[in-house]
Amino acid sequence: MEGKRLYYKRKLREFFTKIFGKTWTEALFAPTHAPDCLLSRLLPKWAAVIFRVLGWVSLPFFPVFCLFFLDYMNYRKLEAMRTFWTEHPLSALFECVVMLALFLGLLLLLRRGAAAAGAMGAVSVIFGYINYMKITLNGDFFQPRDFSMASQVRELTQFISGDLPRWFYLGAAVMVLWVLFLALCGTNLPLRWTVRLPLLLAGVLAVCSTFSTMDKSNEYLSKYGMTFFDAALQSSNYTANGFVGAFTLNLLMNRMEPPEGYSDELVDELMGDFEAVPQTGEDYDVIVVLSESFFDVRTLPEAEFSEDPLSSFDEVIARDGAYSGTLYTTASRGGTVRPEFEILTGLSTDYLHNVSSPYELTDAPVESYVSNYKRAGYRTVAIHPYIGSFYRRSKAYPFLGFDEFLDREGVSETVEPEYKRGLVSDDTTLRAIEYELEHSEGPVFIEAITMQNHQPFSKLPEDQIAITVTDPLLSGESLDSVTTYTQGAADAADMLRDLADYIDERERPTVLLFYGDHIPNLGDAYKETGILTGGSSPEELRYMYSTPFVIYTNTGAESGMLPKKAGNEISTYYLLEVIADMTGFAQTPYMRLLADFYTRVPVYNARLPFLGGSGDVEALCRMHDVITYDRLIGNRWSNTR
Repeated sequence: MEGKRLYYKRKLREFFTKIFGKTWTEALFAPTHAPDCLLSRLLPKWAAVIFRVLGWVSLPFFPVFCLFFLDYMNYRKLEAMRTFWTEHPLSALFECVVMLALFLGLLLLLRRGAAAAGAMGAVSVIFGYINYMKITLNGDFFQPRDFSMASQVRELTQFISGDLPRWFYLGAAVMVLWVLFLALCGTNLPLRWTVRLPLLLAGVLAVCSTFSTMDKSNEYLSKYGMTFFDAALQSSNYTANGFVGAFTLNLLMNRMEPPEGYSDELVDELMGDFEAVPQTGEDYDVIVVLSESFFDVRTLPEAEFSEDPLSSFDEVIARDGAYSGTLYTTASRGGTVRPEFEILTGLSTDYLHNVSSPYELTDAPVESYVSNYKRAGYRTVAIHPYIGSFYRRSKAYPFLGFDEFLDREGVSETVEPEYKRGLVSDDTTLRAIEYELEHSEGPVFIEAITMQNHQPFSKLPEDQIAITVTDPLLSGESLDSVTTYTQGAADAADMLRDLADYIDERERPTVLLFYGDHIPNLGDAYKETGILTGGSSPEELRYMYSTPFVIYTNTGAESGMLPKKAGNEISTYYLLEVIADMTGFAQTPYMRLLADFYTRVPVYNARLPFLGGSGDVEALCRMHDVITYDRLIGNRWSNTR
């Protein structure tokens, strides 16, 4: 009997030796007292070997499961994830290669399969959770640049709402059980560190060589149908390339390289022969109001309101002193800082792929519309009733030319704050603007960012609902979000009307720019109504990246740039040039360059490429790429032009 058992054991060893080799077979048939396999102490030897084999067989599937989990959290629905894997198989294959390579690196570093799986599983759960919450928060995705926002996690979580996807907890539980199984099976590399670390180093060097330059990286990515241009629009990037593919692409883009041919001579060439224009008109007080998430909620199909929530807005844009239309922005459902920065500077964020906020790069004086007013003797004030350090505004604003920044605490020192939904009300911001206007001896430039209608749009108590909303297409949760948003939108429109009335009563000439930074994050409301289905048609992209704007003066000044009183279309970086031209204010050569481009390409950004359609678009993109780099990162040659 004993002889038969030894015979079968020898045959089993020979069988595994042919398949796995001698080293791996010795690891599988380790003595029963070996700490690498806890199951060997609890089970017969043959059972322990079977479980150890199962552990090794399951090991390469663990990173694939982590990938499955990350993509599920990215797409939030199994059907959407299946569509990605079937319609973009090369991108899915690239994701698998990345995850397997990372897992192999962890295995070589840590030796123990359970430790490598535990590390990858933990990171997958954390990254998947953050990505889902960012999408829920503002429609944006988790990117490498977001690590710079780690210090502001507490502030960000205030805006989080919504439940986790159905299979989140099950997926996390499977990972935990899998790691425990690998620990029991003793799936540990039978290699000394003197072998593992050189292999790991060789692998790292091979990866670094493959992606050592942008050209090499682009060549490798092209094999999987991916390009760096995918990173220009993150919504399509994370849709077409999956979470791991898109995150890796952004990581590879995390190098701010100079534009091709960047030089003083190139800046001169792009700036052309434009010269500064001196002031010809009187000093206007200038007010710029970024109204948080302001858009026309009446565009939701089949939505009906007990009263018109934007009647005040309609009344203002119908006045003689108003010019209005559609602003095409670079943010959707979140990302306020992008259009804000573009309007204040005339630059473009399309080419800043590696930063969460352009203010991260604003660590030296930047030529802007604000600094232009400051040079002319204006007092320049920024008002935002929230945390001053958020998006690094408090550090960046002085470099843009602001003399003062009134954050939440600063506003409360000038006016008594009122709160709605726990946020400083638009009426409070209005009173803060009026206070600054009344306490400025000379001309003043004011930028105010409202906070009241910031997401999340949680269900309101009945006594706080002044305008009821009905829509047969909306679920109960979506209808609650739309109803909550509508109350804030009505308040924002009333603020605009009250501010316009206040301006009309002033003796000093005053001009107001009021605009929405992005459409609000209304959860599934857009999809349920069919207005946004997740596609990338021109119609959907127009809707995603457009908001209303109005320019209003108490002098009836005529605009030489906007062709109509209403229905104009414009990009963010032109708006303050319109005001400077309208009021006869001093203009820099760069401002005159923008005015010239407006006559040829009034609307363009990388998210809306179909709005261009001429050779002038390429010239505009080239100019913005070079000048934005020059003023934020480069030698700032254009500051003196």
